[in-house]
Amino acid sequence: MLESLPPAKPRRLRDIFPTASDDALDLLRNLLQFNPNRRLTAEQVLRHAYVAQFHNPEDEPVCTRRIKIPIDDNQKFSIREYRNNLYADIHRRKKELRRKILQSHHNYNYNNNAGGSRAGGSA
Repeated sequence: MLESLPPAKPRRLRDIFPTASDDALDLLRNLLQFNPNRRLTAEQVLRHAYVAQFHNPEDEPVCTRRIKIPIDDNQKFSIREYRNNLYADIHRRKKELRRKILQSHHNYNYNNNAGGSRAGGSA
């Protein structure tokens, strides 16, 4: 996909955002790294000087797994298509989660009704 984009002349962030603070430009520079291994993590961003005033480790959950958006990177989509694909995936996952929760409630109720015996059965 990147091969299809025209080459762009590099521009300095200071020229694009002349009134931004040094901390803001440093954060942007670190977030806009093309190489994901050089890009800041969410935890690193929260400790960055530009947003440090909002950092509250006691009130920030940590995701322990890698999040992968299931959209093919090698195919260009419109913004609407990306949004629709993402919403459809979220909807599908919520539906699966609801089904699992309902199934676990059903199993719990079934196993705890009269010791697991079926209603209407003979004694």
